[in-house]
Amino acid sequence: MWQIGLWDDDGADGRANWLKVSVPFLLCGLFLGVIWFLLPAEQWFLLFGMMVAYIVPPLGRETVIPVCILCGIPWWLAAFALAFLDFAGGLFMAWNFPLVLRIPYIGPWVSRFVAAGRTFLDRRPWLERLYFVGLIAFVALPFDGSGSIVASVVGRMLGMTKTEVLSCITIGAIIGSFGIALGIDYIVNLIPAGAGFWFSLAVFLLIAIALLVTYRNYSRRPEADA
Repeated sequence: MWQIGLWDDDGADGRANWLKVSVPFLLCGLFLGVIWFLLPAEQWFLLFGMMVAYIVPPLGRETVIPVCILCGIPWWLAAFALAFLDFAGGLFMAWNFPLVLRIPYIGPWVSRFVAAGRTFLDRRPWLERLYFVGLIAFVALPFDGSGSIVASVVGRMLGMTKTEVLSCITIGAIIGSFGIALGIDYIVNLIPAGAGFWFSLAVFLLIAIALLVTYRNYSRRPEADA
């Protein structure tokens, strides 16, 4: 089942190719336009900044969602925004994977993700055995580089179709984003109302450090056993 080929362009004409490139960006623009009417201007700009930060490594949903919630953005909106970004990114990669590899600077960057995906699969063979459920777990859990770009590469390596990969990315993003958002919202409700922003931030930093240490210890175990 191990493959490293590329999804074909399906013989689409120029107009269809233009739509494949532009539709994911248009969907993101439409989403931002809708939430403009749901949030105050300062929170809209904050959410927009956090969405941009999520796209650019190394920040992940486990960092972006708590910041959004602490700054007053509804937990469900923060979760939906990041899940929507993963869907849009997966859609763009599914439709434009060969094109992405030909873009200067971005192509080599994605090629490094190919190598990262290969290494990830070598260390976690259960992803190949349970490829559909495994890719959902890969997107949902806060692994290093577990966004839609790497998930698209890993899915392609596993021989999955575009629809299968996009479905896994969408399901995994919803599970991961809403799971983190619900957990953070529950913790926020446990913090006393008069504790203040900095106390809340300190609590989340301690939790984040504990989770990071736990994950690092877990990720090193296969290397120690090798």
